[in-house]
Formats: sequence, structure tokens, C-alpha cells
Amino acid sequence: MSGTLDIHPSVVRKVAAHAVGLVPGATPSAVKVDGAEDDVAVAVRVALPWPAPVREAVAEVRRSVAEEVERITGYRVRSVAVVVAELRARAR
Repeated sequence: MSGTLDIHPSVVRKVAAHAVGLVPGATPSAVKVDGAEDDVAVAVRVALPWPAPVREAVAEVRRSVAEEVERITGYRVRSVAVVVAELRARAR
């Protein structure tokens, strides 16, 4: 059977936010998706726990977002830009 499938950008944003939350201690504060058809670029702002190894945490956020968006939507993720907007003290 043939037809078309469009996935609204808000759905892709939700998937990306969920993917950020899969990274221990990372919390999404904003997600933006740009692209056409099934090729997207994702930008996320995140809070990380203090003290966190920022480079390693950002690499894990990028990997998680790309894998989850591709797995759930079938879209190709051409880039994941990450802004660390906050470092939060770990709960004691």
C-alpha cells in the first residue's frame, strides 16, 4: 500500500527531548528542529549535573538524540547542536 507520512516537527521535538532525558542527569530546557522531508537538524539546550564531565555528557546527549530520532521517526539526523545552559547541583 502506498501513501505519504508526515511527522509534525512537534513530534520530533518531543522525541528529542525524551532522548535527552535518557542521559543520566541531563534535562532538556528547549528543543528546536529544522529540516525538510526526512532530513533534520536538531538543537537542544540542556541542564547537566554539577560536577559533570561536560564533553562526555554532551557526546552522550548527541548520540542519544540522533539514535532515538532516527529509530522512532526514520528521519536522518544530520546534526545535533547542544548548548549547556545550566549546571545543577546533584541532589544529596
